[in-house]
Amino acid sequence: MSCNNLALPAPDRGWILFSGGTEIAQDTDLRVLAGKRSDLVVGLPASCVSAFVVELPPVEEGLIESMIRAQVDKRGLSGKGTALIDYERIGRGERGDSFAVRVASDLPADFIVPTAAGYNTAAALRLASASSSVKATIWREHGRLILAISSGGTVAHTQVLSGKPEIGTALAREVNLILLGMKGESIFESSPPSELVLAVDGVGEKELIECRAVLSIPVRVEPVRVPARGEVRDRLLPAEIIRHRRRRRNLARNLVLLAAGLVLYTVVGVWIWKDAQATEREIASLERRIGIIQPDVERVQLAGQRWTSLEPAFNKDLFPVLQLSRITSALPGRGVVVREYRTTERNIRVRGQARDVQLANRLLEDLQGMDGFESYEWSMPNPKVEKNNTATFEIEGKLKNEGADS
Repeated sequence: MSCNNLALPAPDRGWILFSGGTEIAQDTDLRVLAGKRSDLVVGLPASCVSAFVVELPPVEEGLIESMIRAQVDKRGLSGKGTALIDYERIGRGERGDSFAVRVASDLPADFIVPTAAGYNTAAALRLASASSSVKATIWREHGRLILAISSGGTVAHTQVLSGKPEIGTALAREVNLILLGMKGESIFESSPPSELVLAVDGVGEKELIECRAVLSIPVRVEPVRVPARGEVRDRLLPAEIIRHRRRRRNLARNLVLLAAGLVLYTVVGVWIWKDAQATEREIASLERRIGIIQPDVERVQLAGQRWTSLEPAFNKDLFPVLQLSRITSALPGRGVVVREYRTTERNIRVRGQARDVQLANRLLEDLQGMDGFESYEWSMPNPKVEKNNTATFEIEGKLKNEGADS
């Protein structure tokens, strides 16, 4: 992914914001400079990045990353295991492939911009439009001179120069030593840097002459240029930003789910409210109908009550004398005495005393099976056994349809 806005280290201190290759702002605080821009690429200073070339034998693509990490560990650049490792293939040879490796470890907290689109090295952003030839470039970052060697537009090596931040003889000698050490890399054996570009403002003629007199390659001065767009390197994205983006995605997902839940809750609530309104209207309609037929219902109930009171006069099975006659006929020859017989409209109650509990139960069974008492449901609580071993009992009969008729 490429973006128009680039945040690069300033030559002296702070950061410079470029948009479309044009400087638009400068500030010492990166986060203040970035603001809320989401299309910003942050260029990591060379002081935070170690860049080198490594040559690997021909292997499967899946093994390349682990082999490069082994090279990073070998050079002691892993830090606390949180180092960001980025790499690109820059050449193929008989002995294997050459990779440009960039390692960023222990980034300062003020370099973390959660809203940024991504990160890259400042050297890669500055030299993205470099020609296909191998060349060395020097520019100034945070008051220090930076040397970068690029091959085909890809930065293969960066180094913060240890000398004074001025152009002169000392600088040229240090660059010669670095170029001499780079000859050990196979990619630079066949194609060594063809020239040195000084992308530094304010280089005088005297300093330029001193450099050219000492340097082993041609030197030319070139205005400081920044490309219009910058590429994002996903491998250089700090873990803090990855966690921030994950939290933001989770928050966005939770908000969507919450919004969906609110919509569903609203729909269900409206449906329940409408259903309640319809139910209230139906209840009101039923109440009006009940109010209309209530007098008729009361008249029917009154007629039922009158019929219940008059029914014994029409149903011979409810005549008290006939009921008593049937109860008397159900008594055994001896051993059972009826102390009380009572009938109240539809119920019969018989209290008495039996010689033993068995005779009381026998009387209950006889009443349950007697003709004329089929419409009654008979029951008897456990008889009470007296001191003389006799049993006091109470048998009750209820019409089976009493609940339906009442």
